[in-house]
Amino acid sequence: MIGAVSSDTTRPAAGLIALDVDGTLLRSDRSLATRTRDALHAADRAGWHVAIVTGRPLPHALPLARELGIGEYVVAANGATIADVASGAVLEQSSLAGHVVLEAVAAARSAFPGLRLAVTTPRGLHAEPGFGQLAPLTKAETITVDDPGPLPDDTVFSTLLFALGADASVVLRRVEPVMTADVHVTPAGLPGSIELTPPGVHKGSGVARLCERIGVSQRDVVAFGDGLNDLEMLTWAAHGVAMGNADEALKAIADEITATNDEDGVAIVVERLVAERNR
Repeated sequence: MIGAVSSDTTRPAAGLIALDVDGTLLRSDRSLATRTRDALHAADRAGWHVAIVTGRPLPHALPLARELGIGEYVVAANGATIADVASGAVLEQSSLAGHVVLEAVAAARSAFPGLRLAVTTPRGLHAEPGFGQLAPLTKAETITVDDPGPLPDDTVFSTLLFALGADASVVLRRVEPVMTADVHVTPAGLPGSIELTPPGVHKGSGVARLCERIGVSQRDVVAFGDGLNDLEMLTWAAHGVAMGNADEALKAIADEITATNDEDGVAIVVERLVAERNR
């Protein structure tokens, strides 16, 4: 069994279920299956913490978690931001300086012309036209502008580059070689998108920092994912679960491969975890 029962017999010791969103928690039509919702609510009652872990920026990830009714915490922007779902309080937030982002974006566009930009600063999420096709947002969650580039002295919490209709792996392959040592690049989880983060920041590091904050041991973490940006998270977790629809590279390092996101893959494993813990 993943995790151990605490000395308090009224409630098991808390573990953490870390969930990627697109291709994992959500079905292909972007809906949440009733079985999956019920399984995660049962996990909460059984003592598990639940966290949404996504490449989406916080202004999009937080409303999504609330709409789905899943998760106590959000780890957004590929590990750069950790927030409490109920209060919306930001618990931790990594950042890049505006001038670093501007230089990195210029280099990325030289390698892949036509890349569009979405950035989150203290002024909110600003995105170029077309971002709504990847991540539908309300006007309260994003501001669409022709040039969302930050000011040189800005603090930038998330930087997403996207090309409509492109393959994210192709974008990554062309952009990664032109990045400097002070910028890490990873798939963002949305089609044709990549994320720029500080070095060492990824989903795995974000989940690790959340666990330190809430007192959960690494050995009590179960992580679910389907994409290449989930690789560090599944590697770090005590039990990494790849979806049946996952990238082959992710399946190769996973501890377990479950059914696809359209076949209740998350629910199948979570139901087993809850049954084990209840015993």
